[in-house]
Amino acid sequence: MTEATFKNAVDEMLCRLDPIVRVIQQGGGEAALYSLQQQLIELMALIERNPGIEAATADLHAAAEALVVDRTASMQPMARKLRLLVDAHQRFRNHLSAAQPLKPGHKGIWLHGNLRFAA
Repeated sequence: MTEATFKNAVDEMLCRLDPIVRVIQQGGGEAALYSLQQQLIELMALIERNPGIEAATADLHAAAEALVVDRTASMQPMARKLRLLVDAHQRFRNHLSAAQPLKPGHKGIWLHGNLRFAA
């Protein structure tokens, strides 16, 4: 994969991921969380392992999951959880600037809690 093709693929994934994060911010539930998880898995399948990206991915998913679960249970404070999601999303986007394409023949395995992102 050329650098331009890789950058285009990552940008396209981010264009699909950003609206999902907005839906979660605006009250989206389990379906939006599942969509976020699927987009993260697809994106991670494109890139070489990177501890910073892995941590940012885990933070983004955890913040979204906490917001969805707590909103469903009507737990407070929502403003703090929203801020954590926005911050995690920004960190994730910032860390992706260091992403490198997965080398041909390499397999990437990303772990986050009970999630296993296998590329």
